[in-house]
Amino acid sequence: MGKEEAENHKQLGNKLFAEHRYEDAIKEYSTAIIKDPNERIYYTNRALCYSKLEQYDNVISDTRKAIDLDNTTVKAYYLLGQALIEKKQHTEALNKLKTAYELAIQQRVKYVNDILQALLTARKRKWDDQEADRLVRESSLLQYVKNLVEAERKRQLEEAGDDEEKIDEINYLTDEQEAKIQKVFEQSKENLMRREIPDAYLDKISFNIMHDPVFTPDGFTYERQSLLDHFARNGHVDPITGRPCKESDLVPNRSLKEAIEDFLKENGWAADY
Repeated sequence: MGKEEAENHKQLGNKLFAEHRYEDAIKEYSTAIIKDPNERIYYTNRALCYSKLEQYDNVISDTRKAIDLDNTTVKAYYLLGQALIEKKQHTEALNKLKTAYELAIQQRVKYVNDILQALLTARKRKWDDQEADRLVRESSLLQYVKNLVEAERKRQLEEAGDDEEKIDEINYLTDEQEAKIQKVFEQSKENLMRREIPDAYLDKISFNIMHDPVFTPDGFTYERQSLLDHFARNGHVDPITGRPCKESDLVPNRSLKEAIEDFLKENGWAADY
């Protein structure tokens, strides 16, 4: 009886969700959970509502519970990864989304490309946050260096006393030194402010920048070794389409390889991405 009542509340929750009545849907899923606390779908459905309301702590709690009940549920890992992105827990977000992607490939989940996009978003957000932290540190360092220069100016001016010619020379040289320091920091900021790798350069399996990209018969491009590893684990099928594909079918994507090599020449930091 409890399971049947729980299913009725889930169905009503689904109807309310379709109507964008997320708070009401949450109440129905919560009742379903009370009736049957061991059904992971109720937790993932409620988590999706919390996600729509941007209540990410609740998303994390519900998806972790769903994973405890079934550690192969793609939806839970996907929602958890997205919530962790918003909480700026990027390393764990990447790990959860990678798991979601691998499970989605194995289970032939239809929204695998959405998961891939979320994973790429996690990497970009992680890099953006690291860059923001770096810029804050750099700004603090710039101010520290300027303070040292000003302290030295003050010391020299005190030694110069009333010698106006010496005072002018000290101020001129100090201003010139500060201008050079400012220029160095500005150039560093300009060169490093945005470090992004085009999505097309990233392997759809390992999510690393490709060095030996190859086409499959269905037109998707992967890193060759990642694809061979995928064949060994999951059989000879295209990871995205699930259609037959073997090593002899692979065709080098030479134009993309040249583009990536040119990109790496100008952006050496990306080699370890």
